[in-house]
Amino acid sequence: MKASNLLGLALLTVLAGCNSPTAPGGESAAASAPAAAATAPASEADAAPATAAPAATEAAAAPAGDGRSLCAANEDIVFACKLGGGQLASICASKGANEQSGYVYFAQGAGRAEYRFPADNSAPAGRFKRTQLGFAGNSGGYAYSFEDAGSKRIFYSISGEAGMQEQGLMTVAAGAATADSVQACESGSVVDDIDDALFKFTRSWGRDDAIDRSGLPAKS
Repeated sequence: MKASNLLGLALLTVLAGCNSPTAPGGESAAASAPAAAATAPASEADAAPATAAPAATEAAAAPAGDGRSLCAANEDIVFACKLGGGQLASICASKGANEQSGYVYFAQGAGRAEYRFPADNSAPAGRFKRTQLGFAGNSGGYAYSFEDAGSKRIFYSISGEAGMQEQGLMTVAAGAATADSVQACESGSVVDDIDDALFKFTRSWGRDDAIDRSGLPAKS
């Protein structure tokens, strides 16, 4: 090969090396550029792990009632009313309750049962009493009562001539003749539209001897 041809080939090689772009560290652009597969954004499936759905609760809460009582929608209202301060008081029963099966409970609170007796859904077993009330002037009614921790609660309803209506909740120390507190039911808030089967069941409850003997405790 002629010397002139060898010299031309050497110059072309040098020029080709000078025209190749280099990375800041001196490497060629081809060598320093990351692979396309490494820089491509991940697919939606790979971008973030799927969020697990919340675990189901062990037991669904009882469906709420209609706001007239603290009884659930699948329970019967024996007696209920709205007291002062936004509180509700209610006697509730499971469907078809009797002394050996189902349950009955009293609940009181503002929007939820802040006090409940009994705390569980065990069979009624004589916990609650129902006593007929009679007064002069063609007035009368009934009272539901129960004792808990040395205190008695009496949920009563009295009606008479000229549209007289009085319903409320008394709390009295066991054996006392005067109530510790009396909370009147708000007008028009009383619910006592129980069906025949539930009415017969509540009429079968034992009577409260103290109320039978002396009537309702005196208001303090």
